[in-house]
Amino acid sequence: MRRALLAWEGGGGRGHLVTLKTVAEALSDRFEFDAALCRMDHAGEIEALCEQVFPAAYLWLRDEPRRSSGVGCATWGEYLGDIGFRDQAFLARQIAWWQEVIRVREISLVIGDFAPCALLAARGLGVPACGVGTGYSCPPAAMAEFPVLLGSHPKRIYDEAEMLAAVNAAATPLGVPEFDRLPAIYDCDDQLVRTLPMLDPYVAHREGDLLPPVADVPGGISDGAGEEVFVYFSTTERANPALMEALEDLGAPTRLFMPNIAEDLAARLAARGVIVERAPVPVDLIARRSRLILHAGQHGILCLGLACGLPQVAVPQHMEQLYHARRAEEAGVLRVALHREIDVAAFRDLVRACLADEEMARRARSLARDLRPLLTRDPRRLIRRRVLAAAW
Repeated sequence: MRRALLAWEGGGGRGHLVTLKTVAEALSDRFEFDAALCRMDHAGEIEALCEQVFPAAYLWLRDEPRRSSGVGCATWGEYLGDIGFRDQAFLARQIAWWQEVIRVREISLVIGDFAPCALLAARGLGVPACGVGTGYSCPPAAMAEFPVLLGSHPKRIYDEAEMLAAVNAAATPLGVPEFDRLPAIYDCDDQLVRTLPMLDPYVAHREGDLLPPVADVPGGISDGAGEEVFVYFSTTERANPALMEALEDLGAPTRLFMPNIAEDLAARLAARGVIVERAPVPVDLIARRSRLILHAGQHGILCLGLACGLPQVAVPQHMEQLYHARRAEEAGVLRVALHREIDVAAFRDLVRACLADEEMARRARSLARDLRPLLTRDPRRLIRRRVLAAAW
């Protein structure tokens, strides 16, 4: 049986691993899998599907120029600059590491979620490769340049031509064809983009069909009778004291799932009446019990809220979350609160206003009905067909 490599090179969040796990489940009868992961936090979830699971060479933020400039990340190319794509020597080491793994493990297919150097490595060795991920992290290769994502953050601090020169200097000695524009580094045999058209920054440039997002979908949408605020915070949200204080009294029964929540914070919130869940809450219960969902704008939970037909409030922690939240806000089903500007009383007022907004709730249910045909397709069947077409 042929061997495939599941590659995860950068970014945080469990959704990357869930996506790769779905690929392995869809193709377990056709490939043996290895997984090289930049984060091992949830590696146990995929071990049963793989022969080997091991830490990967990874991309990390080295954004001193951005911090000193005070400028937000305007494009995906700017983000590439923040994670090492201005550093020729680093890129050469990174691509060479992935090529060594491909050679030693005799890999015949690479599936990369947020793994641009792994995809470049496969291209240099002539190994079929597919990119997977959200629209935000899977930019189309045919674009002339990376476009500005949000009008509120238009300024660039890096030169794409300089990054392109660094990529070519690092990659061409490793067998990768020379590129004439930076987005072309994402050229691969197929891109399995798991998002909704309304959330895809590059929908006008896509050639392949979008796949359903990584999100649980309820059996039916909300009927508007729920009373709770469902809160999902998973990363740096818990470090915001004002936000944590606001959770103590949102004006409605509050149910919280915060993976690895500190015991003192859990006890404090529980003492104020917050229901602290210790495991993921089934999506059908969320749809039935909830009147509002509160989160950071993570792609998965945002799509879950869209599928449930529930209004949402987002407190984005970084640009990707802000982008997705703004798109949902444009659709009239979500309100954004900027985490650096949170005032406890004002935030509670915002949440309570959304709880009372019948028109927002109506729009959320209407949008859920429109999106349901896209959300309820079987991703494994679609992934299997696309990957097998690319691999042979």
